[in-house]
This record gives sequence, C-alpha cells and structure tokens, in this order.
Amino acid sequence: MTAGKPPKHILIAMDYGLMVSGYCLKDYIQEAAISKSGYEVCVADGVQRSGKSNFCLQAAGWAKEATMRIKRGDKWLSPGWDNPEPVDEKTLWEAVLACIVFKPGEFVGYLKAVPDGDPTDCVLWDDIAGHYSNMSFRLDPEAYAQVDSAFTVLGTKARVILSNIPNLSRLSKNVKDHISVEVFIGRNKFRKIMRVFRLPGLEHIDMNTFKADIELPSGFDIYKIPKWAWDRYEERRFKLARDIFNELGKTVDLDTPPEGFISVPEAVRLARDQGVGWGGATVQQGASRGLWKKAKVGGYLFVERASFLTLIEAEKYKPSKKA
Repeated sequence: MTAGKPPKHILIAMDYGLMVSGYCLKDYIQEAAISKSGYEVCVADGVQRSGKSNFCLQAAGWAKEATMRIKRGDKWLSPGWDNPEPVDEKTLWEAVLACIVFKPGEFVGYLKAVPDGDPTDCVLWDDIAGHYSNMSFRLDPEAYAQVDSAFTVLGTKARVILSNIPNLSRLSKNVKDHISVEVFIGRNKFRKIMRVFRLPGLEHIDMNTFKADIELPSGFDIYKIPKWAWDRYEERRFKLARDIFNELGKTVDLDTPPEGFISVPEAVRLARDQGVGWGGATVQQGASRGLWKKAKVGGYLFVERASFLTLIEAEKYKPSKKA
C-alpha cells in the first residue's frame, strides 16, 4: 500500500457509497434528512456529563435545518448549500424539541404517528439506557419486541435517528445492529466520529464490521443551543430522572414487607389455589414488567397481593364459546 492511500476496506466502502470523500458528519446527516433513500443511525457515547445530549440536539438541528432549507427553496450542493443565509432560529429549535423522545413507548408511538410513505427527517431518543438497556429483552420482552419491529422498518419512518448512552456495551443489540455512526465524546468535549459499516466476508457468510474516522478528532461548542431551548430540554430530562429514581425507590431493600405484599412462594401458592399454574419465574418476570407492584426485603422479592390477584382473575377468565 502506498503512503497516503486509504485502506482497502475504506476504498470498498467508498465504491459502494457507504462513505463519501470530503463529507463530515453534518453532511451525512443533512443529506440523509432530505433524501428519499436517506438513513443514518448515529449514537453518541462517553462518560456522564461529557455533553452527549448537547451534541445530539445539535445534530438534530442539522437535520431540521436541512428540511427547512429545502422548504424555502435552497439547493443541496452535496455537500453544502447554495444559500448562506441561516434559517429562523426559533422555528428550528422548536422543531428539535418536538422530535425528542425518552422511553421505548414514546419512540414507537412517535414513529407510528409518521404517515406511511412520508418519513420524518429526524427523531432523537435521548438517554436510551434510562428506560431501555441491553437487558430489555429479558426484563420487558414486550417493549423489546416493539422496538425491534420498529427498527426493522425504520427506514420507512425516519431518515435520521439519534441517540446517546454512557456505555455503548449497555445498548440493546436490536439498536446496536443498526448504528451507522458512532460519536465518542470525552470529558473535555473532544469527539471522535466514526463511520460504522459492514462488508461481505470472503470466507464466511457473516458480514465483517468496520469503523473508520470521518472527521479529525475535534471539540464542539455546547453553547450553540439557545438557552431557552436547553432549559426546555432539561426540564423534560429532569422529569425523566425523577421517574427513574421513583422506580428505583420501589425496589430498594426494605427492612419489612410493606402492608399488603407477599413473598414469591406465597404468590405461587395463591395463584395455584386459584387454578393458575404460575411459577416463581413468572411472578418475577411479571414484577419486572410492571404487571404487579413489587418491593425488595432482605434481598428477596415481594409482590403486592391486590394487583397480583387482579392479573390472576384476568388469567382465569375464559370467554364462552359460541355454539
């Protein structure tokens, strides 16, 4: 290989349009946001308080800016625009704030509301690990299945998907498999931006995954977001944090069971007395999914008798067959 020549896997990626010479991340995102075949899944990772959410909001701003420019008649010159005039700041950031979701249900609901055949330019799933970790397929299989189905048809619903997480290894596999750009951000707001792409293997049927820098490592300005927009965003984020701590408070170790709570063995016996053959694993899974209230005492799980009985009654109900 001659000096200065890109590695073979990068040349192949360029041959197939997976990388574009001269493009920075903003170019990839803006082109995807306005293209009929556009599709980018960008995840920012790094330690807490490194500016991941700030960066993702700015990236969402790039996508929204592209849509606003096209609507006013600007032309995309691949990369860049023919009109240097900025778009209206208030309209831009209102659009960014409107595309932010925090929970799996919000993400799926947002995409369901998108009209068929008219994908939205951008959706930002902020702090994805807050309510959707890599253990979601065990703790909440229903939510996992819904998000998995959403990602299967994501290209028909959204052109740019942004998210952030402190540790990429904690990201659920059904999201991780779709990443096209990873942005690692350090404590000093220095970022490393890598294109993630897959190429066919020569000896095996499995695809080979590669990463390649698309920009030189650089810092970014966290003050590009107007204060009023950031304050609105933080108000929602703080509410999310309160919700998470409230959920944690329900499962912290207590000294004695709360009134009306029973142990898992008692719950299993109660179910079987009612003719429902649930075992301990079913009781634990139902508690994790929020089907009945739970508490932890001395390291052991207890469930609320009343909410548990409600689900037992629902399980016992069998609609009568028509003659």
